[in-house]
Amino acid sequence: MYRGVRARLAPWLLAGFGLALTGAAIVWHLGIETQRIGQIGGPALALALDGLLPLVLAYGSYRLVSSSIPGEQIWTVFVWSVVGSLAVGTVIGLSVLIRMMEGRVIAEPVFVTLLAMETGAVTGLIAGTLAVRARQDASRATRTASTLSFVNDLFRHDIANGLVVIDGRATIIRRNADSETVQTAADAIHEQVTELDSLVDNAGSVVETLGSDPSFEPTDIVGITKAVIRRIEQTHPIAIELRAPDSAMAYTNEAARPVLRNLIENAIEHGTPAAELSAEGTATDGAVLQDEAQRAETAQSTGDGHDHPSVFVAIRETDDIVEIHVVDGGPGIPEGQRDRIFDPRAGDTHGGGLHLVETLVTSFGGDIYLADTAGKTDLGLTNPDLDGAHFVVELPRA
Repeated sequence: MYRGVRARLAPWLLAGFGLALTGAAIVWHLGIETQRIGQIGGPALALALDGLLPLVLAYGSYRLVSSSIPGEQIWTVFVWSVVGSLAVGTVIGLSVLIRMMEGRVIAEPVFVTLLAMETGAVTGLIAGTLAVRARQDASRATRTASTLSFVNDLFRHDIANGLVVIDGRATIIRRNADSETVQTAADAIHEQVTELDSLVDNAGSVVETLGSDPSFEPTDIVGITKAVIRRIEQTHPIAIELRAPDSAMAYTNEAARPVLRNLIENAIEHGTPAAELSAEGTATDGAVLQDEAQRAETAQSTGDGHDHPSVFVAIRETDDIVEIHVVDGGPGIPEGQRDRIFDPRAGDTHGGGLHLVETLVTSFGGDIYLADTAGKTDLGLTNPDLDGAHFVVELPRA
């Protein structure tokens, strides 16, 4: 009950406080001071200064109410204004009192003290308003983060349940299919469901990484890279060559997986001719209709012994960092676009993917950049035609 009354009275109290200070200035200057000195000119000028200044409080009260700020928060602004007025007025008043006790002649002590109190009140009004707005912004940010977290959990849960149903139906189709083409299509559905399920799991790591307090641990980048390449090769008939040590530990988490997947898929999309993709059997609807033998042949054609890979991935270690190099055979990035390649672009999945990659890598405490063409010479490329874009990711070594 008290809080409700306080909230309703807050705008009136703030405006009333300003009017009270203006009234005190009017009484002093026009009532007392004019009688003491026998003229009105000087007191009127003084009133124009310390009589109008506190009216800012009344105007501020009106603006706060019209901006739909809750009355409880206007009460906070009122308290800030009163405290500011008392604090500044007390300091100046004590300094005047001390000088008077020392026998000094103080000209216009009341005028100085009034002006100090009004200045403190206006300062408190401004500071209190900023504090209230900052608190509102923080509250909105907290609510937004909570909402996004809830939606993320809800979507992941519902999508995961839906994928289980789809995978189950695909298994039934494969078991009862008479046509090899239908069985192959069912296998493709199963592979895509597995990939989507992995993406759903990775979404949680991405949210955690982009949160306010992410946790990282030693992660084998080579193992993640091999798993990503293996999954991509199951759905993209593309030769990917990997040069890497047995393991390379970096401080990341499972969000490193979408980093690698986006970079490699970006290299496939922009570094492989469309004719090569269609020649390998990718259907127009995006479903890969190659059989198990074709997949096995594609898998055997990748690795260190492949003569003409379409994408090259290299992982190297230094004393402090783990380097990931992704090179494609496309036309490269035009010079005028290199500085903007990681910028988010609405409606452009290519730019959006690279922006996500940069955001995650930066959250890991790492760096990503486009290397010069000369930087490819010491990577051990087996295909000299890979002269396209060369992305380099640097992650803190564990």
